[in-house]
Amino acid sequence: MLRKSVYWPSAGVAEYHESETREPKDDEVLIANHYSLISQSSEHSWFINDKAHVVLGTTFPFIPGYSASGYVESVGKNVTKFKVGDKVIGAPVFGAHSNFAYVDEINTYAVPENVKLDDAVFYNLGMTALFTLDKAALRLGQSIAIIGAGVLGQIAIQGAKADGLHPIIAFDIQEQRRQAAKKAGADYVLDPNDSDGIESLIQQLGGGVDGALDVSGSNAGMNLAIHLARPLGKVVFCTANNDDQTLHYGELFIKNLTLLGDFVNTEMNRQHKAISNFLWLLSAKKIVAPAHEDTIYEPTDDNIKMLYGKVLKHDNTINNPIFKWR
Repeated sequence: MLRKSVYWPSAGVAEYHESETREPKDDEVLIANHYSLISQSSEHSWFINDKAHVVLGTTFPFIPGYSASGYVESVGKNVTKFKVGDKVIGAPVFGAHSNFAYVDEINTYAVPENVKLDDAVFYNLGMTALFTLDKAALRLGQSIAIIGAGVLGQIAIQGAKADGLHPIIAFDIQEQRRQAAKKAGADYVLDPNDSDGIESLIQQLGGGVDGALDVSGSNAGMNLAIHLARPLGKVVFCTANNDDQTLHYGELFIKNLTLLGDFVNTEMNRQHKAISNFLWLLSAKKIVAPAHEDTIYEPTDDNIKMLYGKVLKHDNTINNPIFKWR
């Protein structure tokens, strides 16, 4: 069978690629993908150079992507949990942007019958959002700030609401995303450049929030999280970033904050739990996938070059686009 894929031959270069499929290895599931999702922040850091490739276990050239949904095409001889025709998501470290993806059985998950594949494909961003919330370990009624209201931030807001956190405060520089954050359930929404509004809110909250999550990946977002956290509060950084950062250490020190990173591949049990929880929350209609009717693309060479050109420029107007493979 012909394997059609997104291909990165070198840094900053993306193109359409064809090759032949192989049989799945003993512990692999071969998934006939219907959809794969571009994760703009992570894929930007992997596309622009090879500095962050240590988390992938590979480097250029390769097929990128780590979020796919479809049906089982075939299985390796040791696979027992899945059979041909099962509706699944696959979470490979790379190789998802293809009409066929090879995924270890342990990284394959059944999709509930009432969940659409184009919603389920958001599971990796959903997992990251829920993983981050779980890492923050906030309790019912505690307050939370979420910096960045893209897809990941919108899911984190819904997860925080499902956890009973209050108030939920969202920040984003884009008005469109601030409106999306309100729709997702944020109690307050601010522009991170609104310094007067931020200081007023910190005062209203008696010194800040119990937990502040940066899902923007920006240095300004990280420092805003530190600023928003109350004394003895928690700050969690969740985006894949291997660049040096300048942090407001004095504020971190004086407020005696707990600062956490949460690279999801370091805690596989927590990761698997977060993926399962995301699918359950979708199925139970406790959360909804972000709107994406206008962001589904055919994986043509022109579309691949256009979309990754925007990823390279940090153009957030494309809003985590989806490739439709079938």
